[in-house]
Amino acid sequence: MTRAPSKTSHSLVNRLLIAQVVPLTVFAIVLLGVGAWTAHRVVERTSDRLLAGAMQTILQSVSLDDQGVTVDVAPWSLALLDTPERDAVFYGIREGDRMVTGYHELPTLKTANTERPVFANLTVRGVPVRMAQQTVMIPGRTAPVVVSVAQSLDSRRASLHELYGSLLLLPGLLVVLAALLIWPALQWGLNSLRRLVDELAARSSSSTTDFAPAAVTLAPRELTPVLTAFNALLAGLERSTSGMQRFAADASHQLRTPLAVMAANLDLLAASKRPWTRTEQRLLTDSQSAAASMTHLINQLLSTARADTAHSDATADLGRAVRKAYQVFADRHPLTPGALRLRLPLETVEVRGSEDLIVEQLLNLIDNGFRHGAAPVIVHVSNSPEGAAVTVWDHGEGVDDAVLPSLTERFFRSNPNRSTGSGLGLAIVEALSTAQSGQLRLASRGPGKGLAIRLSFSSPDASPST
Repeated sequence: MTRAPSKTSHSLVNRLLIAQVVPLTVFAIVLLGVGAWTAHRVVERTSDRLLAGAMQTILQSVSLDDQGVTVDVAPWSLALLDTPERDAVFYGIREGDRMVTGYHELPTLKTANTERPVFANLTVRGVPVRMAQQTVMIPGRTAPVVVSVAQSLDSRRASLHELYGSLLLLPGLLVVLAALLIWPALQWGLNSLRRLVDELAARSSSSTTDFAPAAVTLAPRELTPVLTAFNALLAGLERSTSGMQRFAADASHQLRTPLAVMAANLDLLAASKRPWTRTEQRLLTDSQSAAASMTHLINQLLSTARADTAHSDATADLGRAVRKAYQVFADRHPLTPGALRLRLPLETVEVRGSEDLIVEQLLNLIDNGFRHGAAPVIVHVSNSPEGAAVTVWDHGEGVDDAVLPSLTERFFRSNPNRSTGSGLGLAIVEALSTAQSGQLRLASRGPGKGLAIRLSFSSPDASPST
């Protein structure tokens, strides 16, 4: 049972970014919250002490004369409350219910006492203020003296904003710095994987299948189990592929001998002078045709197994390979004059590849032209600065352009009802072409003009593809 692949893949960079930035962000928020609470307490305590100091200054100026309680509030008494924000300052001195001096809007707090100042937040003349208040008992007077000093909150807010900005700067810089450092850090950490990626990419673009195990030393230690499992998978694929190729080759070889005997016996029967009835003659002809088709299929299967593992960097004479293919095909099939025509250059055309494999490709192309097209079949060798090539075309009905990409698929036949082939010929040609760093191209010459197949080759001095 195979496991369905995931529809989307995750990003290691994104995951590490989230894993690092999110905790730092949470930590920064907590740190900012604690810092804001601490800053608020410090500002409040400091401002309250200044407010209480200003109140004590006024309290020390309270005196008693013949007219009663008097207060001399000098301008410098409230100097402690002078800030760049120019806060509004209010004060008031009461003896009992009598207002001695100051602002009537400042109330008397029920919690006021003589031991220490008390504080309260209120609004005076539409301005939010913080008020400090304390009572004092003067000998000879029955009513207590209540001294109040209030200050608007502008300076407190300004101090808090400044502290908040300072507190926010450091955690913010920490989070941003961590996010910015993740990318180069990951690039440095994953740099060792690039050699492994390059090696695997080179294998995927190679013309041959490479089942060699990947070097475990190319990846970090954390990926060693992954590479070990990957190498085990490669070994299993190599065993499976080799077994299938051996089975196809062995089975085809084993079938060729009895088929050859069967075909020879059928030929002997057909050549005998015994009179045959019409039915017997038809059965004999059908048997010979079936044996020939089976022999052709087995040869194609052998060629397929050979093409899957073929790889050659040798040098071949393209003209000589074409002449060999012509001779082999003529020996196998009786040809009428002009049915198969060659167009060869006078000079020798050398290409990269195995001559035997090129002959096998040409035999498949020529056979394809006669089976699915019509004579004459032309084999043309060209040599230009762009490279050498062989073009084979026939004069049959041709193929629709929509079908062309599927012609190189194994066992594909454009018209199964009419085709007698196995659907392997062009697939074999393409596999052998890829193995020899060549290229196969198919083009329709138009309705009723046949199919043109171009087989291009690399020059001998060109480096082999990887």
